[in-house]
Amino acid sequence: MEKNYYSILGIDKNASDAEIKKAYRRLAKKYHPDVSTETNAEEKFKEVQDAYEVLKDSKKRKLYDEYDGNWQHAEKGEFDNQYAHDGAYRHYSHGSEGFGSYEDIFGEFFRQQRSHRHQNTGFDIDGQDLHTKVEISIQDALVGVERELHFVYQALDERGSVVQKSKKLKVKIPKYVGNHQQIRLKGQGEAGIGKGHNGDLYIEIIVRSDQQYKVVGNDIYSHIPIAPWEAALGADITISTPHGKMKLTVPAHTQSGKKMRLKGKGLINGDYYVVLEVILPPAVSETQKAFYEKMKKEMAFNPRKDLLGV
Repeated sequence: MEKNYYSILGIDKNASDAEIKKAYRRLAKKYHPDVSTETNAEEKFKEVQDAYEVLKDSKKRKLYDEYDGNWQHAEKGEFDNQYAHDGAYRHYSHGSEGFGSYEDIFGEFFRQQRSHRHQNTGFDIDGQDLHTKVEISIQDALVGVERELHFVYQALDERGSVVQKSKKLKVKIPKYVGNHQQIRLKGQGEAGIGKGHNGDLYIEIIVRSDQQYKVVGNDIYSHIPIAPWEAALGADITISTPHGKMKLTVPAHTQSGKKMRLKGKGLINGDYYVVLEVILPPAVSETQKAFYEKMKKEMAFNPRKDLLGV
């Protein structure tokens, strides 16, 4: 039975190039004959290598997906066409951008293994980068904050086995950080093996909305209530923003829902948007009700005139 390359790498058939590369890197470390303690490691290592050599190549992967076990015959047709065109044999290969060759990914690792194989010494592998997310408030994003992070990740031990590790560290998030901005902490990722370098830690900053402010990208939105006379006649009002209190001029004839922009008053490179909402005062007392009756008679206003066609 033809071996399923996707199953060998433990990935889905719709896996991205990055997912294929990541799966290969993990399994190649695990089954490399020079370091692995797994049963039939050499055989499994060869299966992983064969699977990766096909799936990393966009042309070969397409043929494999289409012809399954007969994909190599289809590829052979391409070799023959190349030969007939040039009159001489040329190596035919389609690289997939972002992958690199087998040696590109583990070149240093395997070169070290070949040089030290007869010296019975250790081996060096760089640690992988780690990724995590941190939620902070709008105010923390503007002035900066220190957080203590706790997270768990998978790594390889000295024998190439997958183990679970935990990490705890304090992180200083600088002021004026943006929403979804990434902060890189060099050397704070997975530990390297032997003389390998530690990976890096990438922290994605999530600036959360609250009851008063809504975060959209690096823009901030807030709904500000105004009185009917402020909307009708115009007014200078004082509003609260993440940067403190500010004065805002409401133009005359403002309708509820009007949006006004304060440029550069959001998060980094973002703006602050004020959405004005006209709020009617209650008519509880007889005097208040009489005032609304007077408005009704003197203004003769029908807000649905355009909808009714009258």
